[in-house]
Amino acid sequence: MLKKRHKILLIKSLAILLLLSLFLLYLFNDSIKNIINIIIISFILSYVLMPIRDIIEEKLKVGANIASMMIIFMILMVVVSIIIIFIPTLFNEISTISNILDSIGTLLENLYSKLNLNDLPILNNIYNRIIEKGNYMLNDFSSIAIDNILATTNNVISLAVIPVIMYYFLSDGRTLFNKALLILPSDRRTVIKKILYDIDKVLSRYIVGQFFLCMIIGVLTFFILIIFKVKFPLWISLLNAAFNIIPYFGPIFGAIPAVVVAFIDSPIKGLYIMLAMIVIQQIEGNILSPQITGNSINMHPFMIIILLLIGDKFGGFMGMILVVPIAVIIKVIYDDINYYLF
Repeated sequence: MLKKRHKILLIKSLAILLLLSLFLLYLFNDSIKNIINIIIISFILSYVLMPIRDIIEEKLKVGANIASMMIIFMILMVVVSIIIIFIPTLFNEISTISNILDSIGTLLENLYSKLNLNDLPILNNIYNRIIEKGNYMLNDFSSIAIDNILATTNNVISLAVIPVIMYYFLSDGRTLFNKALLILPSDRRTVIKKILYDIDKVLSRYIVGQFFLCMIIGVLTFFILIIFKVKFPLWISLLNAAFNIIPYFGPIFGAIPAVVVAFIDSPIKGLYIMLAMIVIQQIEGNILSPQITGNSINMHPFMIIILLLIGDKFGGFMGMILVVPIAVIIKVIYDDINYYLF
């Protein structure tokens, strides 16, 4: 009995030491950081796709291996289709962004002249500095965007590993989970299983709900931009969909590019697009979001805003995306520990 306790203590100590070592390597070693990022991305994508795997298993009466292989095959087909159909369009839109940037400069100069800001030296100085800084950032936007896309293609081998890791998470996820539980004392496994079940129930509803909301917002934005003949509809739609992941602030940030591009083309068109974005946000906030995600977060808006500010401080855009799910996990753990152990 004593040997068994020593063995469990040794396993726990080694596990903690391993996690601590990986954390330190993640902070100070770029190679390890890239590997861990790939594993994290693979796990998140697999986690989102697990309900689809379960549905395929149930409906088609196949095993987890076959269902996982079908999912990976469908994902690869979607990725290939995107590369063939959408990537050339994105490159064309990026290459013509300079025209929009020139229009922004002309618009600011006209506004500056009409307001007679030459008579105010302080405002004149501020304006010149804004223009200088803006020109520096905007003139390099196209080249920076293209360089980032090309840099991504240089990591094709790393990206190609993601579907393989996803397959093993999907097909062997249950086995890996059960083996991980063996580290814990037998009398605690039931409680841990219940806590993890509650986390999975809340988190899966939130993540899958956010995914579908982003898809819906992206499609609605794309069709509205096409109807009003706004430039760069695909690029702006993808941007709006991505920003929609962030609660409260995201829809505002995502709507700005659409409104600005439309306003440069025509002030009336800009007004219509602004109204359309407001309508989309109201539909998402008052109709779609309650139906799809419900009260899965169950947090006060003020707390969510504070969390978003913290996430932005420590992790930028990715921090704002991840901070709410992390807070949800912590909240579920806290509630369940109070319920099951006290």
